[in-house]
Amino acid sequence: MLTRIVNGRIWKGGNILEKDILIEDDKIVDLIRKSQKVQVDRILDAEGALILPGLIDAHTHLRDSKISYKEDFVSGTSAAVAGGFTAVLDMPNTEPPITSPERLKDRISSAEKKILCDVGFYAMPLYADKICDLVKAGCIGFKIFTHKSFENINFFEDEMIELILKTIEKTGLILSIHAEDPSKIEHLGEKYDAIEHAKAHSIEAEVSMIKRILSTAKKYHSKIRFCHISTAEGIKIVAEEKKYSLNYFVEVTPAHLTLDESILQKCGKICVVEPPLRGKDNVIFLRNMFWDGVIDIVGTDHAPHTLEEKLCDKPASGFPSLETTVPILFTLAKKGFIPFSKLIESLTSNPARIFNLKGYGTIDKGNISNLTFIKFVPEYGISGSKFYSKAKFTPFEGFKAEVVVARTIVRGETVYEKKIGVIDERRGKVIKH
Repeated sequence: MLTRIVNGRIWKGGNILEKDILIEDDKIVDLIRKSQKVQVDRILDAEGALILPGLIDAHTHLRDSKISYKEDFVSGTSAAVAGGFTAVLDMPNTEPPITSPERLKDRISSAEKKILCDVGFYAMPLYADKICDLVKAGCIGFKIFTHKSFENINFFEDEMIELILKTIEKTGLILSIHAEDPSKIEHLGEKYDAIEHAKAHSIEAEVSMIKRILSTAKKYHSKIRFCHISTAEGIKIVAEEKKYSLNYFVEVTPAHLTLDESILQKCGKICVVEPPLRGKDNVIFLRNMFWDGVIDIVGTDHAPHTLEEKLCDKPASGFPSLETTVPILFTLAKKGFIPFSKLIESLTSNPARIFNLKGYGTIDKGNISNLTFIKFVPEYGISGSKFYSKAKFTPFEGFKAEVVVARTIVRGETVYEKKIGVIDERRGKVIKH
């Protein structure tokens, strides 16, 4: 079916084009003049929206499997499309964790008919001899958590990090790292609050592990994405190394670009996240690094839990973020706190380039017809109760936003429209390397 999208403004290469888009099935056919006559099967009115390449979240926890009570493929990808995301990359710390090609194949098979947007799957390189088989099974990249153990094996020892870097280098895939040094994290007892948790996960823990990883990484040519950097000192270290290597990438989250530790008293355990919210000087520094071009990717770190898990004596880390990222960050960009153009790149062309997602990230002829429509609107308050995620809470409750997702198109069909809501068109495909 040939569709013409009219009355939209198209974001392309840092410019806004006053053109129409032709799409046929799951491909972009052309960008044409508004006056150009073409016979089409249907016309879709963008109603003045700014049309972006379909947003990509390189840091999503879709849960499912044994923890589907937190989130499942349907609810998670519904939240994604409601938030304007047309592709997400799913983290491997599920239950069970994705440490073998068999588990990866099972997860892919389980997801295939349930996803509303495109999904790629990370694997956890717990066993070096399985890394190549995980690549063959279709993983999009690898992720390690240096502050935790999985299956009684940890990632924080230098020998383990070196073995992983050496082996992954041969695959050409990205290694994403949650960098916190457990030896620098204070012990938390059986009961703690958000302030105590944040104090335990010190700035030194992040900085120490970044230094250790970079020291080992210099021996190899592995591509490394440092996830959710939260400190001024940590990002400065990576920024310096980026001057001499094209193999290092920086990710930040909407939370660390927006919230600081002063909210912990008010927000309480809902705000518990790893790494934690930092002092305001760190938030300002991260924003400055965005302007300087140091930040490559904004990852939502969508991490849903039940409300009971968040409010218990040992609160779970993380919160839902897929449905708040666009309203929060594009409002910040509108107000001049972060760069508008670089924000779009960090959610589209940059993750597509870094993860070699062919056909994604730009509005070009022949690319996949994934599109995100946004509109600037009068101020409104964010409400977690309206989320499509199973986790209906947020540290951004009541946040005054001025941007909405007006429509999300996945492979040529509308899967979300602001006036209607999520349309259960399970058009998503599994992205494999």
